[in-house]
Amino acid sequence: MEHIGNIQTVLYSTAIYCRLSKDDDQVGDSTSIQTQKMMLEKYCSEQGFPAYGVYVDDGYSGLNFDRPDFQRMLNDIDNGRINLVVTKDLSRLGRDYIQTGYYTDIYFSRKKVRYIAVNDGVDTIRDDNDIVPFKNILNDMYAKDLSRKVKSAKRQRAYSGYYISAQAPYGYKVNPDNKNQLILDEEPAAVVREMFRQALDGSSTLQITKTLTERKVLNPSAYKAKNGDTRFDRYNSGKEEDSVYRWCNETVQQILRNRVYVGDMENRKYEVANYKTKERVKVPQEQHIIVENTHEALVSREDFNTVQGIVKMRYKPPKHNFNNIFKSVVFCAECGWRLTLAMKPKKDGVFPLLLCRCHFLDNERCQHYHYIYYDDLYEIVLNQLKGVARRVESGELLRYISEDQKYRKNDRLDAEALKVNNRLTILNRITKKLYEDYACDLLDEESYRRMLREYQKEQRQLMQRQGTIQAELDKKDDYSQNLQKLADTIKAFLNIEELNTNMLNKLVERIEVDYPKVVNGERQQEVTIIYRFIETSIQD
Repeated sequence: MEHIGNIQTVLYSTAIYCRLSKDDDQVGDSTSIQTQKMMLEKYCSEQGFPAYGVYVDDGYSGLNFDRPDFQRMLNDIDNGRINLVVTKDLSRLGRDYIQTGYYTDIYFSRKKVRYIAVNDGVDTIRDDNDIVPFKNILNDMYAKDLSRKVKSAKRQRAYSGYYISAQAPYGYKVNPDNKNQLILDEEPAAVVREMFRQALDGSSTLQITKTLTERKVLNPSAYKAKNGDTRFDRYNSGKEEDSVYRWCNETVQQILRNRVYVGDMENRKYEVANYKTKERVKVPQEQHIIVENTHEALVSREDFNTVQGIVKMRYKPPKHNFNNIFKSVVFCAECGWRLTLAMKPKKDGVFPLLLCRCHFLDNERCQHYHYIYYDDLYEIVLNQLKGVARRVESGELLRYISEDQKYRKNDRLDAEALKVNNRLTILNRITKKLYEDYACDLLDEESYRRMLREYQKEQRQLMQRQGTIQAELDKKDDYSQNLQKLADTIKAFLNIEELNTNMLNKLVERIEVDYPKVVNGERQQEVTIIYRFIETSIQD
């Protein structure tokens, strides 16, 4: 019972509420929680407030009002079991000044609940609580400042190359002697190596997914659950037994794209945009924090870079049963489009043909019909690789270097940059004309927006390629050293008798096919092989 002036006597049923933020690095029912409990129980005993219950949220941010015991307390208030809430101070109730103000000024008043923050001298039964809004704002500012400091500390750890994620990537585990470092987890590491090997052999991500599922390899979540990580139990509970072996294509793609497997630490992929909502947003690729060579690699950097080009290709089920080993490396010399496989019927059968479809879709960009018979390309590439292999074996390849050879890569990149710039100029003109047609009612809105999206998509791709070309031009490569890398790689294929996808992906950056010409009555066609490492061709 309590008498205040002429106020009616009230029988209180008290909720003692305690909270400790997870930012305080406390685990379990911490000492600070115990201190809050003892202090508030003593206060209620001295004031004669009988306690209905103690509500504890240990490890919860004051910006989050969806706390288990806080919600339980609200439920008890709604059901008329509580009419007095006591906390150590206002910040224990919450740190978001808008939400905290809602509860102190509106919710408690509507529910006829008295609120006391002991250390701040706040008691809603009195009318001298003008300082409360300012204290709430200060508590909010404290939370904002703490969020800024935590974010800054995480970035500093990221710049130091520390492992700071919630879980180790598949194929690695946390070093028990150093929680900021990754070490190999041999069983899944072998699976990751096999995935990269299959990709280099020409398998699509869908084919790799199918192979892993058929071989009954535990998927990443099932493997981690099997090894004691209870966070992944929910992914497999209540499902059929075979679900633990079922891989999805997106998982395979994520693994093949993750540069952690070349020994690099890539952090800041996601970031909390707002300290109140805690919503994680994706950070643009160029703003990621990358530190190279922080742990043992599972694949070589060269193989990883090769696989990136393969993964980017959109897989389409083949219309014919033909293994095109050139599918990821052969391009049109004029427009840069990848050549696609087609089957051309002839009197004595059907022959595979590689052709540029851009000529049919946009003959302003690709003015000539670029095509080559598959068997002809196969013979040209095989003979050139055999010739290079012979020169490696004899030692002639490294003696072949001349001063002008070092600049051939830049000449090629300059030529490609010119093509990209010319196309961007044309696209700017096209989009301007497109808008004029739309503004003059010569083009309906749906067609305008559809065509604009397509041209803008091409513009973005070209601008990205433009940046890549410039980065390559800015690099100061040691041509001799890179040629040695190529020679060392070719040594594994000295006795070349036939081509395969793995060989091409390891040795060839791209193959550029020009259109056929007739010179002095003879059909001629230029095929240029751009080799890996040196990123240029090798003349005979």
